[in-house]
Amino acid sequence: MTNRWILGISQILVLIYCLHSTSLQAARLDAYMVVRWEGRALEEPNLEALDAIRKKFPDVPAIHLINPAYFKDNPQIASNLEQIKKRIGDADEVGLYIVPSASLVKAADIVAIRKPTFWGYGEELCTNDCGLQVPATVYSRNDITKLFLAAHNSLREAGFTDAKTFAVHGWIAPAGIAEIAQGLGYANDLTGIDIALVKEQLKEYPLADWLKAAPLPASTAAVSAWIQAGGVLEFNNDEEVLKRFDQFFARDHARQSLFLLSLSQENAYMSRSRLVKSIEGMKKKAEAGNDTLVFNTMINGKNGRPVAEKVSISRKL
Repeated sequence: MTNRWILGISQILVLIYCLHSTSLQAARLDAYMVVRWEGRALEEPNLEALDAIRKKFPDVPAIHLINPAYFKDNPQIASNLEQIKKRIGDADEVGLYIVPSASLVKAADIVAIRKPTFWGYGEELCTNDCGLQVPATVYSRNDITKLFLAAHNSLREAGFTDAKTFAVHGWIAPAGIAEIAQGLGYANDLTGIDIALVKEQLKEYPLADWLKAAPLPASTAAVSAWIQAGGVLEFNNDEEVLKRFDQFFARDHARQSLFLLSLSQENAYMSRSRLVKSIEGMKKKAEAGNDTLVFNTMINGKNGRPVAEKVSISRKL
């Protein structure tokens, strides 16, 4: 009888240990997907690629960072607005993508600067998308304030009135950007990037040196600055993303970084396969580790939808 009692207690203790061990090993893995609407023309293959991604992963919300140049001094304003709204899901978030585009520079009443560019020290060669190759850091603090305000107002005029997240094109934020953002009600800065994601691909260009020299993003009491540490799909394939996935979640410490997959709308057709394989691989790894992979937005989709007239979400492949 005593032996049976001891055996029963032992079995209970083993069960408790196993449950406790499982609870320690299992974890919630938070990830993010950003779609950058940088300001170039909206082309059907890229829009269809976004539709396909949405259909493939209806459970993955997106953070849409939008350059309001689509809605400013543009003959395609109505079409641009309709096409972009169609790609914004109910759980998605809309944020501001700050680019010194010609129309926004004009709206800000500042003088356009055309050099240096991310790719060289000569003047930018452009036609309809001037400003996209020029870093915002070449502008003065006063001009950046005006540019930020012009972009913010243009996004609101398009119906996106509750943006809380922003990023600066080129992964380098001008000094003082957090204070400007705070004054306009923003809470999250997604500008910064782990240079390891792009240093090899950009090593021949000025941008690589600027990224190496750039200070870490600065947070304020109201604005949290984050570093992108997942993958930029124009530069990183799915094997690289999954390797970084393992490394990122193996570390257990307070982070200023997010495991974030970033996709340019202008390159969605070319990057679609990489993104799909990356998300599928991440889900398999989480399942194998008995972990829960959760794709989030910075505000959990609460303020992402535009207040302008409703437009249906495209579901076609």
